[in-house]
Amino acid sequence: MTEGEPLTGLLLGYGGSFAVGCLLGIVFLWGLWLTVRRLPTADHPALLMFASLILRFGVTLAGFLLIIRMGSWEHLLVAAIGFTLPRLLIRHRFQAPAAREEPGA
Repeated sequence: MTEGEPLTGLLLGYGGSFAVGCLLGIVFLWGLWLTVRRLPTADHPALLMFASLILRFGVTLAGFLLIIRMGSWEHLLVAAIGFTLPRLLIRHRFQAPAAREEPGA
């Protein structure tokens, strides 16, 4: 945090970093979903999986590098939290109902 910066500027900066992190997480998971759907019909499934991994990592890394260049490590941390949020939401959405119940309940 910078001392003279107004609160709205900070909130917009961190909110933007969070939104970009969420977008990166969605793009990463969407690319994985497309890859897994295409695996059964692929001629070279290992090559498809590897190319998808490199492409998804490249896009994610480029996004995080953009955030760190425009902000600070705090912005990167907020973006990383945003990056994990879609995964948690999707996992919760598609988890079996029996697995959601607390153990011992």
